[in-house]
Amino acid sequence: MAMHNESSRLSSQENEMHTSVLLKVETALDFPNALARVAQYILENPKRAVRQSLGELSAASQSGQATIFRLCHELGFKGFTDFKLALAAEIGQRETEPNRGVSLTVNSLDETVSLISRSVSNTRQLVQAEVLASAAPPLLKARHVNIYGSGDSGLAAEVMFHRLRRIGVNVRVFANVGYAYQAAEAMTKEDAAIAVSQSGASPDTVEFLRKAHHIGAFSLAITCHPKSSLAKVANVVLQMARLPQPGLSEHMIALALPRAVFIAEALAIAIADHAKSVTTSTTQ
Repeated sequence: MAMHNESSRLSSQENEMHTSVLLKVETALDFPNALARVAQYILENPKRAVRQSLGELSAASQSGQATIFRLCHELGFKGFTDFKLALAAEIGQRETEPNRGVSLTVNSLDETVSLISRSVSNTRQLVQAEVLASAAPPLLKARHVNIYGSGDSGLAAEVMFHRLRRIGVNVRVFANVGYAYQAAEAMTKEDAAIAVSQSGASPDTVEFLRKAHHIGAFSLAITCHPKSSLAKVANVVLQMARLPQPGLSEHMIALALPRAVFIAEALAIAIADHAKSVTTSTTQ
């Protein structure tokens, strides 16, 4: 019995050792705000994080050194140095894989199609019809619907803007965070805000939706992390599927965007259905 327990413990440790470092970091996006902020910075800047000292990483991620130590411990590392060594080894291994980038974008078109299809189908499983239906009425009747997303999520925000505008929603999209903040602060309870962030931890995007939510405007978050900081300041959360593995988005934006296209279409369908039901009820 003791030998069985020891074997299970060693097996668990072995699985822990072989878990991708970046995959571990991605799970931390659902941690409290400060920890999630460090995790997001590392995911967006893995090579830079490896080269940075504790103080430099603290300043760059706008988080305390104690928070970084805590994150390392939460992810199963003895300390900051142990974490950096593991991350450096993983990055080095990925860079030495032959033609990794080429195989994803040129030589393996079938694999690309499979990855894109999986990202959309997984998102479909996460998006619930009743959640879409609950978001439709406030978006349809809103005086203004303001949309914001930073970085790659800004492209997803543009997709949402163009799709909703085509069905008659009075929508605006902001690429500049300053203008997005101004719009959020000028909103009323008659308005709505949509924030797009894959991580759900982008400080600018979270602050945009927080301002709108505080004023009383309807707030919709589109993110991969339903327990993230962004989700906490939203009336409704539409969840996108996470990418098959961390780091793919920097090589293939095509993997990230189809999920947003699907959600934009699903939301447009829900709004159109609601508008049709309202028209039908008023004419009867």
